[in-house]
Amino acid sequence: MGLSTRVLVVAVLVGATATASAQYNVPSQATGDSSRMVLATDEQQQQVIATDPPPLKLGYEFGASLDFLTRDRAPGEKALKFTDVVLFRVHGLLAIGTRGELFAGVDLLAKQPSYTDELVWQGALLGARMGFTRRLSGYVRTQGGPSLQRDGYWAMGEVAVQSKLDLAEKVLFWDSTLGGTYTQLFPDEPVTKRFWQAELLAETGLAIRERKGFFATWLTFSFHFPLVARPKGSAPDPDRGAIDPQTRVGVSLGILAGVTKSLDFFVEVSTLDRGDLEDPRTTLPILSGGFDQGRILFGFNRRFGTRRR
Repeated sequence: MGLSTRVLVVAVLVGATATASAQYNVPSQATGDSSRMVLATDEQQQQVIATDPPPLKLGYEFGASLDFLTRDRAPGEKALKFTDVVLFRVHGLLAIGTRGELFAGVDLLAKQPSYTDELVWQGALLGARMGFTRRLSGYVRTQGGPSLQRDGYWAMGEVAVQSKLDLAEKVLFWDSTLGGTYTQLFPDEPVTKRFWQAELLAETGLAIRERKGFFATWLTFSFHFPLVARPKGSAPDPDRGAIDPQTRVGVSLGILAGVTKSLDFFVEVSTLDRGDLEDPRTTLPILSGGFDQGRILFGFNRRFGTRRR
């Protein structure tokens, strides 16, 4: 069975979800997309700078979230309705001083349709972020997990720089990200060619935050532009098919409410447009982000040490 056929079969079985990725905002590591991570506040930075010698302050974050995946009905496919597919994520972050962050997360499949048999473990995330100035920072992260229908594994690496501009007295911010991603599939069955693709990542959005940090809302637009994919075109793998990625677009809208100085609850609604089920070469056999999907995320985040508000 060729890759195109296998991906199409998998898409039918899961009722259709979307392509490899994940997302984050004010708790950056809660959803997976490190492009929206937040370092220490300006006040914390000033306190450390004023100390001689400056101490190495540590902060911690821990939280969990439920991610509901949905999809509209496609020709010949089943729709994924609310509560059909639910991912449970546990995430954590370690802030080192005012410039460095280490973060990690694990995804478990808490709910799936009765006609599928996907693995409970759906992926893991590990990364780091470094602030260069108050406006500029960079991050690197890697994640991976099982392919749909237990057909092997996938891995992704991402590197990017990002800027954060204060547009209105520490209340309105403009965040932008520019970087690249690399995704590779590792099928269980032998293949004669590697299946991989590289994309240019561009993201921009606005965030509004109440001065004391007890309320925040954000609107973010993300774009992934395909650069290179293999095997592709006239030289596909004779056993598995080819990859033909298309430009993908994502939109997310979120709200965060602070209950105490260390506890936040958040909700994020997002949609991802990636490929067409009618052309499996444009999708990936990945539950979270492999093809078109909508997502509703509910979660909390608890902070300790220097991460307290």
